[in-house]
Amino acid sequence: MSKNISFENLLNKNVKEINYKDLVSLSNLNDDEASNFFEYISKCSLTEILEIMNKLVQINQQESYLEYESIFKKFLSYPNDIIKISCMKGLSESEDRKLINIFVEIMLEEESLELRNQAAKVLIGFSFRAFEKKLINSDSSLIFDSLFRIISNVNEPISLRMNALESISIFNHESIDEYILYAWNSEDFYSKKSSIVSMGLSGDIKWTNYVIKDLSHEEPKIRCEASKSLGIIGTENELFHLEKLLEDEDLNVQLSTITSIQNIGGDKALNLLEKSLLSPEPLVVEQSKLSIQIIKEEQNLDLVVTPEMAQNLYGSSDIQPGIDLEGYDPLEINFDEINTTFSESNDFGTGITEEAEELGLDRGDPFDIDLLPEDLFDYDEDN
Repeated sequence: MSKNISFENLLNKNVKEINYKDLVSLSNLNDDEASNFFEYISKCSLTEILEIMNKLVQINQQESYLEYESIFKKFLSYPNDIIKISCMKGLSESEDRKLINIFVEIMLEEESLELRNQAAKVLIGFSFRAFEKKLINSDSSLIFDSLFRIISNVNEPISLRMNALESISIFNHESIDEYILYAWNSEDFYSKKSSIVSMGLSGDIKWTNYVIKDLSHEEPKIRCEASKSLGIIGTENELFHLEKLLEDEDLNVQLSTITSIQNIGGDKALNLLEKSLLSPEPLVVEQSKLSIQIIKEEQNLDLVVTPEMAQNLYGSSDIQPGIDLEGYDPLEINFDEINTTFSESNDFGTGITEEAEELGLDRGDPFDIDLLPEDLFDYDEDN
C-alpha cells in the first residue's frame, strides 16, 4: 500500500470527482504508484484521460515544486497519439537520459507526423544539456546525428525539419549554418520563423544583422521572434533597433521586446523601459515595471566586492578591509635560536634565577600554594 494517503483516497474516487487537491497528491509518485494510477485511469474514457493529463502538464509548468514525471513516462506507452504528445510536453524538462533514445526513436520511426514533431521539439532540452557538457559523448552524438539526419533530408516534412533545426541549433555547429540560411531565405512562413528562432538559440552574434532585418518584417510573429533572438545575441549597441518595437502595433511584439531589452540589460535598457511606463497599454506598463526591477536587482548583484576591487579600495592584496600590509616586510622568526636560548636558561619557574638571587628574591615553588577548601562554606567559625 502506498504511504501517500491522499493518493490512496484518489484511487477510490470516481474520475469525475477528481479535483485540484487530488492532482497535487499525484506529485512525485514512485513507479509502483504510477502503475496503479495508470490502471485506475485506463478504465476511463479517452476524453477524461486526456483532460487529466493536460491538467497535469499545465500544473507541472506552473508549479515547479510539483513533479509528475513517473506518470508521463508511464503514459508514453498508452495507445493514443494525443495522450503521448501530452506526455512528451510534460517531459520537456526531464533530465532522464533514458528518454533520449525514446524521443529519437519516435522522431525517426513513428508514422504520426504530430508525434515526430513533438519528439523533435522536446529534444531541445537534451540539446541544451549536451551543449553544456552535462551528457556523455554518446548521448550528445546521438542527439546531434539524429537531428541532423532530419534537417538534411529534403524528403522529410518541412515542419519536422524546422522543429529539428531549432533543437539542433543549440550546438551552434558550422554544418548547421547552411540550413539556417536556407530557411531564412525561404518564402515559407514556418521556415522563416524557425530560422530566426534558431539564430537566437545558437547564441552566435554572427546572426545579428539577419535578425535586425526581420525586426521590420510584415508578419508580427516574425517581428516577435526577431525581437526575442536579438535579446539573446544582441548588445547595448543594438538597443536602438528594439526601441522602435516598443510602439509596435502588435501587443505581443511590444511585450517580447520589453523582455529582450531586459535580457540585454544596462543603463540604456533602463532608460528605454522607463519610457514604456508611459504606455497606454496596462500590460506594457506592468511588464516594464517588472523588467526594470529585474535589471536593477542584477546590477546590485554586480556590486559584490571582488579581490581586485578590494585591492583598489584598501591598497592591499588582502581582501580584508582595513588591513594594509603594503610597505611592510614580514617578520622573520628564528625558532632555532629561540629554542637554544630557552634550553640554556634551564629555568622552568621552580627555582631561583640568578637575577632574583642577586636581588634577594626567592620565587619559591609556584606549585606550593594554599588550595581553597572543597566546600567554600566549610570553615571554622571560631577563627
